Amino acid sequence: MDIEQPDWVRRLNYLGAMVGGSRRLVSLAPEELIEEARASTGLADFGEPGWEDAFRALVESLQTEVDLHTIGRLVTRAELLRGLRNRLLVTEACRAQPAIRHEQVVAPLLIAGQGRTGTSILFELLALDTNNRAPLAWEAASPAAPPGATLAEGITREQIAETVNEFLSDVQPAIRAAHEHRWDLPVECIRFMDSEFSSDWWAMLYAAWGWLKWRAEHPTDAPYRWHRRVLQLLQYGRDDPRRWLLKSPAHLGSLDRLLRQYPDLRIIHTHRDPVRSVPSTVSLSTLMRTSRANGVDANLLGQMVVMGYGGMLRKVIEERGGGVIPPGQITDVHFQDLMKDPVGTVERTYDALGLPFTAGFADAIRDYLANKPRDRFGKHRYAAEDYGLSNAGIREAFRFYTDHYGIALEE
Repeated sequence: MDIEQPDWVRRLNYLGAMVGGSRRLVSLAPEELIEEARASTGLADFGEPGWEDAFRALVESLQTEVDLHTIGRLVTRAELLRGLRNRLLVTEACRAQPAIRHEQVVAPLLIAGQGRTGTSILFELLALDTNNRAPLAWEAASPAAPPGATLAEGITREQIAETVNEFLSDVQPAIRAAHEHRWDLPVECIRFMDSEFSSDWWAMLYAAWGWLKWRAEHPTDAPYRWHRRVLQLLQYGRDDPRRWLLKSPAHLGSLDRLLRQYPDLRIIHTHRDPVRSVPSTVSLSTLMRTSRANGVDANLLGQMVVMGYGGMLRKVIEERGGGVIPPGQITDVHFQDLMKDPVGTVERTYDALGLPFTAGFADAIRDYLANKPRDRFGKHRYAAEDYGLSNAGIREAFRFYTDHYGIALEE
């Protein structure tokens, strides 16, 4: 399918094309990136070993398998450098203040489910609870404050986050209709896992097949150890008893790894008819990838989403049945229930997890929804056929899932 680019993006991408490819304008040489990160921070220690193998495998795959256009290559270089810089800065912060590593992250609350199953609106609603604390976009973009001398022209952490979170919506405006990104909003915690180069963050953005194969052959808990380290850093030195509120569909396949870091984790598993959620996920993924690369195969991406989510959902069923996920630490929220009765659904969810639900929280939910504009950035339109899929095929592929959870079918 064709995705229209703004004129300024199309013309800028021509700059790379006219000189024989964007690689001639923007380097992704791994040694250069590592040295640039060190030189720009004045630091050398990247922390826990093992990251560099993943980094080099990722960059090699990006160089040889992904047709990055000029904007995409520039954004990719910036994202890789930011990930490297954050590794250095977070590691230095923990060295300077060893007590950070002893911070207790107590009973975080996680929203996990397929993309487009209501995870975002539920995240927004639960962030209204004064007992919850969600990471903000600017914190995720720069978990450790960079020394001013390492930033040009006096840029702030907020301005870093504005670039990280909002620039791609300028590159591909259709993204806004699917998912609003803003520097000061609560954000998925997957965002600060970009400093771990084996994390799902990178898998969402690039068809880097060689790296994906390398990652499958080298399983590790390192991304979630990093996840915990960042939360420890963000809460250090603050007299803030609130529990962390976390969210990302990418965590759905890694609940066992999260539980190894947070044994008292409480999980909300969201559900929706895959006939709705799958094409919407493929649509958003296609928009994000075309913001970086040419030749994105939307049909192949559709097949990968079906296979990937199918595998994740089977894994969760097995983990719940086998006791890997303690039954008292997970509950289910169905999209249709949340849309019909948001206050009642959240209250039942809190009750299932043993969390107090107050009248003030209920009022905050009602006020927020009453004042939340709908389709402010346009309607997110998608259809299974756009990605080589069919409703009947999706229905059959996920019948095991809809039957197991008794999910209401939307058509």
